Amino acid sequence: MLAASTVLSGTVVAQDTPGAIQEYLPYDGSTVKQGAVVRIVHDESFAAAQKAVAERFAKLPVEKQKAIAEKADPSVLMEYNADLWPSKADYDKYVAAWNKKQVVPVADVALGFDPLGNGKFRVLSATRVNGNAMMPITIGALTYDSKADVWTSNNGELKGKQFEMGGQFAFGAQTGKEWVYENKDALSTIKEVVRFTKTTDGKFYYIYYSLVELSAVSGQPIANHGYLMRFPVVTPSAATSKPGQK
Repeated sequence: MLAASTVLSGTVVAQDTPGAIQEYLPYDGSTVKQGAVVRIVHDESFAAAQKAVAERFAKLPVEKQKAIAEKADPSVLMEYNADLWPSKADYDKYVAAWNKKQVVPVADVALGFDPLGNGKFRVLSATRVNGNAMMPITIGALTYDSKADVWTSNNGELKGKQFEMGGQFAFGAQTGKEWVYENKDALSTIKEVVRFTKTTDGKFYYIYYSLVELSAVSGQPIANHGYLMRFPVVTPSAATSKPGQK
């Protein structure tokens, strides 16, 4: 666990409430939240089930492959498709293997908000690098304007919209808000995303950041960076838990 007193310097004094963010990661002017960057780890049984699906997919006509690929999201359970599963029973086995997944912490993080005045905030953050050195994470380069409800990065303004995922989402059903910047020009295509959510079971907050830039010439990534952080919802009766874990 990262000690907040040593990770984030300076005293955060409550001046404003960070608008939409407040609902998904409560801020009281001084508290630094302890959490973790997380990822999904699947059971070995899912690898075998996924291999069988991939083999059937490879035998499909290009038109069907394209239609399936357009809907595919590795963080969401695939819907039943008769072209990929010989029977509903086979699909049920696939779902059972998917449900054995685990959310695993890969790095501890500490996060707080620094009021800049006039309803604006920046994110104070830190994580350990190579087990020792403490470094801020990239979301800290952005600022949030609670009055306009926009994030601002070096690329421009990220505009907000509601976000919702059901039980088929790998990290569990959750609701919240997502802010997105998109731009396409002669040089590249850029998409930048900030997302704050809370699981519908009331156990966790999630914060997601992603920046993807693709070359307009080659289609190859110029930048491809993203991570998902999880923070436990702390209630007065809750026992102390390890950051990012149940």
